[in-house]
Amino acid sequence: MTDLVVKSSNSHPSASPSQGASQAPAVNQALLSSKPEALGAEQAVTSEQGATSEIEQVSMWYLYLIRCANGHLYTGITTDVTRRFNEHQSNGPKAAKYLRGKGPLTLMYQEQVGTRSDALKREIAVKKLGRAQKLALIESAEQR
Repeated sequence: MTDLVVKSSNSHPSASPSQGASQAPAVNQALLSSKPEALGAEQAVTSEQGATSEIEQVSMWYLYLIRCANGHLYTGITTDVTRRFNEHQSNGPKAAKYLRGKGPLTLMYQEQVGTRSDALKREIAVKKLGRAQKLALIESAEQR
């Protein structure tokens, strides 16, 4: 894709700085437009392909809590709780460094959250909870 060139309709170098922002040079809108007729044919196809490639399948995100052998609680998010828990247990390269050497691990809690953004927000909220509140969250899920 070629670079966009922004041209000023006011090419007078003697423009006074006291003219203010309302008098700023106008930008050639045809160069910045994403309409196919304003872009070259190759650029329009590239733009359309770029738009379709950015559409991703929305996956469901989960929040989970793991208890270590020493009783510590670890909170994380993932799209596949079983896969992620197995990665943590294997102490492999994808395991959280915090959990390495702290096994055996027990999956104590999981919650379906929604989008990745929602999961990150929920993770932060749970991490801010005290230990007693986290244990109460685990207990409430066990009673359901």
